Amino acid sequence: MSLPVNPFFWTLALVPVLFLLVVIMKLGWGVARAAPAGMVLALGIAVLFYRSSPAALVYESVKGVWNAVTILLVVWPAVFSYELTCASRGFDAIRCGIQALTRHKLMQILILGWIFPSFLQGITGFGVAVAVGAPLLLSIGVKPLYSIIIVLLCHSWGGTFGTLALAWEALVEQSGVTSMEAAKAAFLAAAMIWFSNFVGVCLSCWFYGRWKGLKEIAPVVAVLTLMTGGGELLLAPVHATISNFLPSAAALFATFLLCRIPHYRRAWELSDSSIIKEHGQQDSSGDVMGFHEAFLPYYVLTLVTVVCLLVPPVNRLLSQWKIGFSFPETVTGFGYTTRAEGCLSPMKPLTYAGTFLALSAMVSGVYYLGKGYLDKAGIRAAAVRTAEKCKSPTIAITCFIIMSKFMGSSGQIHVLSQGIVSVLGHYYVIMAPFLGILGTFITSSNMSANILLGNFQMSAATFLGISPAVTLALQTAGGVLGTAFSPGCVIMGISTTGMTGAEGEILRRIVPIAAGCGAVFGITAFLFLV
Repeated sequence: MSLPVNPFFWTLALVPVLFLLVVIMKLGWGVARAAPAGMVLALGIAVLFYRSSPAALVYESVKGVWNAVTILLVVWPAVFSYELTCASRGFDAIRCGIQALTRHKLMQILILGWIFPSFLQGITGFGVAVAVGAPLLLSIGVKPLYSIIIVLLCHSWGGTFGTLALAWEALVEQSGVTSMEAAKAAFLAAAMIWFSNFVGVCLSCWFYGRWKGLKEIAPVVAVLTLMTGGGELLLAPVHATISNFLPSAAALFATFLLCRIPHYRRAWELSDSSIIKEHGQQDSSGDVMGFHEAFLPYYVLTLVTVVCLLVPPVNRLLSQWKIGFSFPETVTGFGYTTRAEGCLSPMKPLTYAGTFLALSAMVSGVYYLGKGYLDKAGIRAAAVRTAEKCKSPTIAITCFIIMSKFMGSSGQIHVLSQGIVSVLGHYYVIMAPFLGILGTFITSSNMSANILLGNFQMSAATFLGISPAVTLALQTAGGVLGTAFSPGCVIMGISTTGMTGAEGEILRRIVPIAAGCGAVFGITAFLFLV
């Protein structure tokens, strides 16, 4: 008996995803309400139609909880670090420091919404860039909604080769592609990602000042996108691990040099910008710490991350301790197999983004306490606010991931993907990036999407008689687009800006942009293959 691949089962597999899109984007449900409902729906379909066994569903639930824990251990410290910075008036100091560096409003927005988050994405990932960047934009007067949207669009280009290329390595490993094809796929993916990076930055400038904004900042955008996207394009085929981090670091350094140019150091601001609050400048009276003191959590985060991840002897030593769990193979009533896991998603506590965030929060908290910027009551209040803000993300992330596990182990994602290939033939290439987008939206991770769909994209290329480099590149480039509105990243943004309930509006703004870029990728690849 084999898993049915027919329109009825395709429709069933699509139901949970369509349900989430409708209730979040159209009905305005928050993710904490939508995610459990989507999880239960996927569970029901898995049991009633895809013949998943109770034991398999228990295992998948545990897997989902474990994967959620590895993400939530990043979310909670990120939010707590943000709350400490708020309580100590650190964001006032950051705003003043950036304004001292440059009084050019659009340069400030690009520094805090694109360049610095991109640098963080290059070494940390897991939504840290959004959790840090969105409140920084908020502190210079950008409206909360656009604070989130700008960072989501501008950081997502690091979704494949960022976090030291974890998502890319997962795709290569899962697909089993040859080294030559992997290099070709890396080049193609980096080229598409460069395009999406450019589009995201240009749209952010457009949000601020339409044509005036684009014209004013065009030289800076040209230089920095050449450094980031072009640098990644050159490095990805030969050294994927540093292909995002190194260009991002170079761009960060270059930004400070650009701010020394009189044209971009001068005061420049559009009074009628729709994304700036009328009274965006916060009160800076009283004792406010210095800029570098306010940036202490991020300096510590950067230093610890670089030392622990990029210094080989240190990384080898700290990577020896890892925590993970094994799971047996499971088989559905249709014979669809989920392979055994010797050590599922092993977490290395000493080289883990959550550990780095917690350490940076602890060091900065102790420093602020000693300097008198914080007192013990302020720290307790920050902890209470963190717990309150993290309730919704904890529920949503856990349920989203468990839902993706149900869909993956029951064969729902396999049927949906296989059906698309069977119906579309070579036109499947146009849809390939949308599978990457869909996978990242379902799992909140380009890495998880690559693991889930990498082997399928490889098989699709074989079935169609084309180079697997094409479908693999489209898969992970689509995943980058999905990163811009994945629930995990969106939740990080709303958690640190107090925009709870804005998920639907964020998706309505970003999904059309991601879909448009995905169409460009797919159609371009198809035209070159025909």
